Amino acid sequence: MTAHSQVSSRKRTIGIALSLPVQTTLYLLLSSLIIWTVFFSTYPAAHSRTHSLRHHTLSVACH
Repeated sequence: MTAHSQVSSRKRTIGIALSLPVQTTLYLLLSSLIIWTVFFSTYPAAHSRTHSLRHHTLSVACH
């Protein structure tokens, strides 16, 4: 492999990794993970803070 092809491969990889569809997918996955964690957390501090929100949205039962 020549130095030129390595640079070209690296630029192509960076271009794919930073593309809008990849960024959008990563954003949605991270957001979904955070929301899931908050809604279904049994950690007392998170549970207390989101208690009424859990009951008013999605009909999430917590007890």
